[in-house]
Formats: sequence, structure tokens, C-alpha cells
Amino acid sequence: MLILSEHSIGSYWVEIEVTTAFEEERTRKQIVLFPVRLDDAVMTPKEAWAAQLRARNIGDFRHWKDHDGYKKSFERVLRDLKRAAKLESERT
Repeated sequence: MLILSEHSIGSYWVEIEVTTAFEEERTRKQIVLFPVRLDDAVMTPKEAWAAQLRARNIGDFRHWKDHDGYKKSFERVLRDLKRAAKLESERT
């Protein structure tokens, strides 16, 4: 799980980890990176890795202080994680 925020988008180490995760996904032929965002910072950078992240479903936790908004976002991420786990178990 990758937490995206203004600070993480500007981190060189996050860029390395995301690039490594993309490589792992290509090798395994499955999704291993599940991004969630706390703000809109990931929506503007021009770096290739950020653009690749924008092409996928990013869990939206911008309204994490709102109980209902948080619950809805959490349930979506949980659903996606379960779906990925099920696909992986079917492959093996």
C-alpha cells in the first residue's frame, strides 16, 4: 500500500519504491501496488511514475476526517485488496 501526499510525492525514496513495485508487477504479472491519496498532490506532477499511478484506481482518503467518507474509501480499498488476493489464489 502506498500512501500518497504532498510529502511522499516529493520523496526520492518513494519514487524508487514505486518504480521497483512497477517492475515487480511486470515480473509477477499481477498488481502489487495499491495507492491511496490523502491530498491532490499526485494529480499534478509530470514524472512518469506519478502519471502511471494516475492511470489506476487510487483510493481517495482526502476526506479521512469524515467518518462516512473514510468508511466508504476504506471499504473500496479492502474490496480491491480482496479481489487481488482472490485472483492470485486462482492463479496458483
